[in-house]
Amino acid sequence: MRVLIAAGGTGGHIYPGLAIAQKIKKENPDAEIIFIGSMVGMEKNIIPQTGYPIEYVRVRGFERGLSLETVAAVKGIVDGLMDSRKILKRLSPDLVIGTGGFTSGPLLLLASRRKIPTMIHEQNAYPGRANRMLGKKVDRIAISFQEAACYFPDGKTFLAGNPVGSEYLDLNTADCRKSLGLLDSQKMILIMGGSQGAGSINDGALTLMKAWENRNDRVIYHLTGKQQYDEVLKAFSGLGIKSSENNHIQAYSNEVYRLLGAADLVVSRAGAMSVAEIAAAGTASVLVPYPMAAGNHQDFNARVLTDQGAGILIEDAMLTPELLWETVEELLNDETRLKKMGKISKSLRILDAGDRIYEEINKLME
Repeated sequence: MRVLIAAGGTGGHIYPGLAIAQKIKKENPDAEIIFIGSMVGMEKNIIPQTGYPIEYVRVRGFERGLSLETVAAVKGIVDGLMDSRKILKRLSPDLVIGTGGFTSGPLLLLASRRKIPTMIHEQNAYPGRANRMLGKKVDRIAISFQEAACYFPDGKTFLAGNPVGSEYLDLNTADCRKSLGLLDSQKMILIMGGSQGAGSINDGALTLMKAWENRNDRVIYHLTGKQQYDEVLKAFSGLGIKSSENNHIQAYSNEVYRLLGAADLVVSRAGAMSVAEIAAAGTASVLVPYPMAAGNHQDFNARVLTDQGAGILIEDAMLTPELLWETVEELLNDETRLKKMGKISKSLRILDAGDRIYEEINKLME
């Protein structure tokens, strides 16, 4: 079986594609999997490191408003269709899967016209433009949140969830806290603004560190994002905050699952994978959606948790360091509420997304 996976643009599209590929290879070691991406997305750096082959099509995303970038994007669609046609003819895939982003459009559209079995995976509660368009053409649509079903044709969707790592299957809070050297008397707060970082969240994190610099019962792990790491360190020093074992500032972490498992509370953006991992860990949350996300999809993602009582939503425009401190402090002082939020969060998790998707793949292959 030869499978093409169109996964490009951001990590939010790429990592679900990789998770699906890994599940296919686990169940069918003889399967040949080839990724399709572009030279303007993160996939050009991420996919080659995994060992999967990747081929490129000439497409790019649209900017808001009319500009030279828009003209280039229109040309990219034409070029992308030409490149996708050549790839489909040369590789003759048995299945084509798209995980969103502008790289999926041309390939999935042409594959559906050629009657090649097709599937898309939508990570967000509010689907992106490419997937909303492709939903009318493809055979099956894997959604991560039930809230997304209303944006697609009836009968095509199935609830799959976002594939999270196997490390979430047996996540143990006590073990995670022990590995970080946390005491029972300490409350741990994980703050993360996504891979690019979030200025408003970073400012709030510094305020918390300053307010709690003389308290040993508060521990902060702050993931700044690579682009803002140096700036946050400079601000940390400028505020005169005492360095201590209770303030941990990192650009990123390869073990977010361990931090989530140990945390009493997480403050985070509301990217699809972040929301899925927060639920998988069963952690109470304060979610601050990225206001410039396409279609405001992070707000939709956040509400999957917050509308059920698993977290608190604060709009980015409303977030101030003082409001974040008040919210976090109130939650940390209410153990009953924290535990209830965590329990609700865990009840919303989906840990078998890969199994659900592979089951539908088998149906398409029958």
